[in-house]
Amino acid sequence: MIIETVTTTINPDGTVNCAAMGVEWGDETIVIKPYRATRTLRNLQARGAAVVNLTDDILLFARAALEDPRPPTRPAAVVDGAVLADACSWREVAVDAIDATGPRARVATRVVQRGTGREFVGFSRACHAVLEASILASRARRLPAQEIRAELARLAVVVDKTAGPRERAAMDLVLGHVQAAVPSG
Repeated sequence: MIIETVTTTINPDGTVNCAAMGVEWGDETIVIKPYRATRTLRNLQARGAAVVNLTDDILLFARAALEDPRPPTRPAAVVDGAVLADACSWREVAVDAIDATGPRARVATRVVQRGTGREFVGFSRACHAVLEASILASRARRLPAQEIRAELARLAVVVDKTAGPRERAAMDLVLGHVQAAVPSG
C-alpha cells in the first residue's frame, strides 16, 4: 500500500529537506521511492536515515511537492533527522539498502522509532483533490499539457465545492506552479 507522506532528510549543510513522497508502508519496514536526481535520494545515500511524517496539512504537502518549504521541525530521537513539529505521527527510519537502477530508486528502510504528535483529523474531499493535483503538478514537465489541464479542471470543481482556506491556498499554489511549467494553448 502506498501512503502519501512528507519525508524529511538532512541536507549536507544541516538544513532539512522536505519532500512529498508516496512510500510503501509497513509496520517494520518502509520503502521510500524518490526519483534518482533528487536531494532526497542524495541525502538518504549520504546520511542513511529519514523521518517519514504523516500529516493532514494539505498546504504543507503541496509545498513539499512543488517547492522547498522550511516548516518548523524538531530533532528526531534516534536517527540523524527531523520530525515535522505539526506531524500527526512519524516513523524514524534507517536505510538498509538502495537500488537506484530505475527512474525511481527503491530505498528499503527499517523503522527504528515511531511517534505521535496529534490526532489525524482526516481529509476532506478538497484535501484529496489537492493531494492528487499536487502529484500531477510535480510531474507537469513529464505529462501532456492537455491531460494536465483536463485533470486539474476536474479537481478544481471539488476544491471549489468543499475547500476551506488552507485547501484553497494549496490549490492556488498548484495552479500557479502548473501555469508556470506548462505552456498555454
